[in-house]
Amino acid sequence: MYAIKSYFLTLYTNWSAELKNAKFRNQFIITMLSYVFLFKYCRIVMTIFESRKGVQINDKFLALLPPIDSSNTIFILTYSVLALFILTNITNPIKFAKAMQAYTLLMIMRTITIYLVPLEPPVGMIILKDTISNFFMSGESGKYIVKDLFFSGHVSTAMLFFIITENKIIKRILLGLSICIATLILFQHVHYLIDVVAAPFFSLLAYTIVMLVHKESPMLILFPNRYTKNN
Repeated sequence: MYAIKSYFLTLYTNWSAELKNAKFRNQFIITMLSYVFLFKYCRIVMTIFESRKGVQINDKFLALLPPIDSSNTIFILTYSVLALFILTNITNPIKFAKAMQAYTLLMIMRTITIYLVPLEPPVGMIILKDTISNFFMSGESGKYIVKDLFFSGHVSTAMLFFIITENKIIKRILLGLSICIATLILFQHVHYLIDVVAAPFFSLLAYTIVMLVHKESPMLILFPNRYTKNN
């Protein structure tokens, strides 16, 4: 009970202090507004992309995997990652704001790459039924969007949270969950292998750009205890 009370006290104290800072407050408001706008923007753009004719890749690795519907498990794992990340990082307002900025940038990157690399769904694809994601990202007629392929949104988001998190135990858990999500997505034939393999690199790129904008060393991502803002 004390630990819970202490957690919420820290949460309140840290956010109260940071929100008094006009620079942080304005930055956070702009970040959240951009995030909300992009959710709406991505839905519109993805619906347009869905009508395009794309290329179907002959993925020999995917052909070795029997299609298995793991929608419920992927749903649970994905939102477990999200919940775990929020609970363990939201007490640090500055880091949380940077995470939101990186995720917003990741959405922009994904929209660009999907436009530049039009693909048809893999052979044997089983539709990933994610109630929350599909509520925001389904087409106008309610149909599932299946051509948002390169790169994987589920894997890149999970890996972004893994990269940002500093706590070693939580970091290992997030990495394990990310690997599980990536594996199940491949077995469900939701994405090609290249979609999944490329995802972590875009996650790293998004957070690296955010770090550079804030004039912090990108090495803080890999070695948070070895590098400081001043070196």
